[in-house]
Amino acid sequence: MSRPAKLPAIVLAVFGASSAAAREVYSSVEERVRALYPGHEVARAYLSPRIVSRQRELGVVLPTLPETYTLLKEAGHSSVIVHPLLVVPGEEFAAVKAVECLGMAMEVADPLLTNQNDIDAAMAAIAPRLREHVPHVLVCHGNGKHSEYNQPLLRLKKTAESMFDNLVVASVEGEPGTEPLERAREMAKPYDEVVFVPFMMVAGTHVINDVMGDQTQSWRNIVGAAKTSCLEPLGKNPAIISIYLNHLKVAMQNLQKEHPSD
Repeated sequence: MSRPAKLPAIVLAVFGASSAAAREVYSSVEERVRALYPGHEVARAYLSPRIVSRQRELGVVLPTLPETYTLLKEAGHSSVIVHPLLVVPGEEFAAVKAVECLGMAMEVADPLLTNQNDIDAAMAAIAPRLREHVPHVLVCHGNGKHSEYNQPLLRLKKTAESMFDNLVVASVEGEPGTEPLERAREMAKPYDEVVFVPFMMVAGTHVINDVMGDQTQSWRNIVGAAKTSCLEPLGKNPAIISIYLNHLKVAMQNLQKEHPSD
């Protein structure tokens, strides 16, 4: 008698970060996924070669996506859903879709910002955490090499700044870049205060160094407010995670339609 087919495996594909706090964010998302999909194997894969290599030098093994596929295939899985915990469908998302899945049926869930509905939902998710009047800066990553991947952030900027007159959207790389910080500087003068809002899954080195660092060109020093604070990253916001989980649900439905026997 043949064994019943295994339920589709779920792979949470994360860019990665070196800090334990970042890995705690990923673990909390895993817990929500496991609770929603009992019986499904849930694995994690890291997308940044630099972070994977650095951690292995320290004795911490972070599995890559190809390695995760190999383990799932060897365990007898015939189908897999890859859920990239990315903000935009950019360079890393394209890389995820290009990885060979070893013959398993595969569906890739959407990142956070795929369309205008996602942008509206994301802004609704962070709105309760914003304060009235005090200037806020939405901290995005951006892509300095491929401008086409910055389009979702430019749409986010247009939406967010039309909703809140005390908010600007800037990025570490590419567009919209750091030019909006000059506007934030002017906005902050009457209050001598600014709040940075990481629009990233985890608060890694960009937030710690580029935004909140002590160097002259850190964002907090460019704005120059006496009082500077930084909110938690997207991964700590349950409403943001719910958007990701909705995308996972759609991917699961698509996989079942395309491969009903898997």
